Amino acid sequence: MKKVNSQDAVTGEILPYALVAVKQKIPNGFMEGWVAMGLGSPMRALAGLRKELGADGYAVLFALLERLNFENAIHVVQKEIAEELGMLQPNVSRSIKKLLELGVLLEGPKFGRNRTYKLNPAYGWRGSAKSHQKALRAQEKASLAGLKIHKGGKAD
Repeated sequence: MKKVNSQDAVTGEILPYALVAVKQKIPNGFMEGWVAMGLGSPMRALAGLRKELGADGYAVLFALLERLNFENAIHVVQKEIAEELGMLQPNVSRSIKKLLELGVLLEGPKFGRNRTYKLNPAYGWRGSAKSHQKALRAQEKASLAGLKIHKGGKAD
């Protein structure tokens, strides 16, 4: 057993004991990661898409959410998802396309030969609250970018 002493920072005296403080991060209970989902309108919106998405669409959505990284980035290899879900790759592709059309997913940059996506931050978020607010503002700004302002019935 090793004996540990400490030194008084003011007097320089060697003290026959040591004070050790340990800051331990308390796990949140989700051992493999987490995502915060919006209750109310976002969940109602996802539930209301059952006819458009179908069982395959929801299965693909959950497979994508399982791959959700911080800042909502999702790197997708459609073949892997198809194999995991026991689906044909074109059905996975069709489901992703439908999730894009419905605004649940947003298109990200290409990563090699594979596409990347983002979960629309209005539905859920994986990251800091500050980054979430920033992403929501950016999404709102992008949504408004395609609109034209009309004054007096005439386009500017």
